[in-house]
Amino acid sequence: MITIERHDIRKLEEYIQHVERYRKELKVCEYELLENHEPENVGAGKSNLPGNPIERQTIKKLSNKRYVMLSNIVNGVDKLVKEADEDTLDMINKRYWECPIGCYEWEDLAEYFGTSKSSILRRRNAMINKLAELIGYV
Repeated sequence: MITIERHDIRKLEEYIQHVERYRKELKVCEYELLENHEPENVGAGKSNLPGNPIERQTIKKLSNKRYVMLSNIVNGVDKLVKEADEDTLDMINKRYWECPIGCYEWEDLAEYFGTSKSSILRRRNAMINKLAELIGYV
C-alpha cells in the first residue's frame, strides 16, 4: 500500500491545479535545451562523423532532470484526466480548475455532489494515489 503524507497530497494537488503552468515551463525548458546558443563549428572544419540530430535532441532531453520531471508531471496529469470517469473528472474541474464560489473546501464539494465529506476524500485519495504512480512520485 502506498503511503502518501499530507505534504505529498498538497504537492500532488498543486501539480493538478497548475498543470498549464507546468506545460509552459516544459516548453521553455525544451527550447532552452534544443536551441543552439553557442556555435558548434568554431574552427570551420568538417566533421568526419555522420550527424544524428534526433538522437542528440533525445539525449539532451532525457539527460536533463528538470525536463524529465516536468514531462512526467504533465503526462501524468493528462493521463489521469483522460482515464478519469465522469464523476472524477467533474470533481477535478470543480476543485482545481473551475472553482465556483463556495467550492474551496471539501465539505462544499461534498454538498455539491450530494455525498459525505469522507466519500469525497476517499475519491480524492484514490485519484492522488493514481497520479503518484503515473508520475513516479512514489
